[in-house]
Amino acid sequence: MSGTSSNGTADSEASGSADAPAALVLGGGGARAAYQTGVLCYVGEAFPSASVPFMTGVSAGSINAAHLAADPGPWKDRTARLTSYWEDLTAEDVFAPRSLWTIARSILWTAPSEKQTLLDTAPLRAYLDRRLPTDAKGRLTGVAENLEADRLQGLAITTSNYATLQTVTWVQGCSMQNWDRPNRVGRRAILSLDHVMASTALPMVFPAVRLDDAWYGDGGLRMLDPLAPAIHMGADRLFVVSTRYERSQAEANRAARAPAYPSPFQMMGILSNVLLLDVLEHDAAVLRRINRLVRQLRPEQREPLQPIDLLVLRPSVDLGALAGDYWMDLGGVMGSLLSTVQWRTDPPPDWWSMLLFHPDYLDRLLEIGYNDAKRQHDRIEAFFAREPVDQSASVRS
Repeated sequence: MSGTSSNGTADSEASGSADAPAALVLGGGGARAAYQTGVLCYVGEAFPSASVPFMTGVSAGSINAAHLAADPGPWKDRTARLTSYWEDLTAEDVFAPRSLWTIARSILWTAPSEKQTLLDTAPLRAYLDRRLPTDAKGRLTGVAENLEADRLQGLAITTSNYATLQTVTWVQGCSMQNWDRPNRVGRRAILSLDHVMASTALPMVFPAVRLDDAWYGDGGLRMLDPLAPAIHMGADRLFVVSTRYERSQAEANRAARAPAYPSPFQMMGILSNVLLLDVLEHDAAVLRRINRLVRQLRPEQREPLQPIDLLVLRPSVDLGALAGDYWMDLGGVMGSLLSTVQWRTDPPPDWWSMLLFHPDYLDRLLEIGYNDAKRQHDRIEAFFAREPVDQSASVRS
C-alpha cells in the first residue's frame, strides 16, 4: 500500500520487528541532493536516536551517504553537520569550467586519458578532502572507524564501468558476499574519495575516474535496481529520499499543451530524469508489488523471501521547474552555449537544476526538504517504530 499527502509525498509500508536493520537510500540529482539533506536535517532533529546502520548512495547521493557514514558523531550531529556543508556550498566548490581551447587541445593533441569534459571537478575533490576524514591515499578513514565502533554496519557507493557497461556497487562493511547479476555486480572494497567522485561523474560533463584497472562514471546510468544494494547488505527496512517530483495528471496535461518543438535542453532534462531519477521510483513500485505477493504466502512458505519495509519521501514541488527562477554563469564552453540559446523558455529545466549549485537555490531546496519531512513526521515515526502507518491520506496503487 502507498500513502500520499498534498504537502510533500511519501509512500510507506511497515511490518515485522523493530530490531530489523534499516538502510538509508539516496539517489542522484546533482544539486538537487540538497533536498535530501533538508529531509535528513529534520529527521536528525526529530528522531535523534534513529538507527540507520546501512547507507547507500549513487551519483550526488553518494556524497551525502559518504558524509553521514564517515562522521563519528551522533545521528543528530551528523545530519546537522551535513546541512551546514550544503549551506556553505558554492559552484566554485564543485567544478571549474573548461574553455573551448582546453577541450579542443585534449581531443586533438593529447593522450586519450586526458579529461575531455565540459567541467573539471578537481574543486569538488579538494572540497570533499577537506570535509571527509581521509588518509594519504584518499581512503575514507571515518567509515572504517565508525564500522569498528558499531556506529555503522555498511556503506555502498554505486558506479558505472565504462568498459563493461556494468553497474558496480562498492561495499565496505557488513558480511555480504560479492554478487553478480545481469549488468550489475557488487564488490567489497575499502572506499575512498575516488569511489565518490566516480559515482558523481556525469558523462561528458564531469571526468571519469579510474578505479583499479577501469574507468568509471555516474552510478545512475544503467542502475535499474537502486534499492538492491541495501537489501544485499542485509537491510529489510529502506528509508528512501527521492529528488523526483511526482506530477499530478492535471500538471501533465498542461505540459502536454506546450506548443514549442522540444529543444535539446528539454531532451537533456528528460534523459537526466530517466537515467538518474525515474528508475528509483520504478524500483520502489516493483518492491511494493513483491511485498504484496510475499504477504499473501503463509510464513512457512515465505523462506527465504521476506517483506521489505519501505518509506519513500519525495519533493512537494517540482525542483526542476524551481531552478528556472535562478541564474548562474557557468563560464567556459557550457556558459557560452547557454548564452546563445534561449534555454530558459523550456518547460522545466531539469538538466539545469542538477548543475545549479547556487547558494539561494540550495537554501531553497534545504528548506523544502526540511518542511516536507516535517509534514511527514507521523510516517517517519511509524517507519522507525515499525508501527502501522496512518492511511487517512489518499491511496495509490
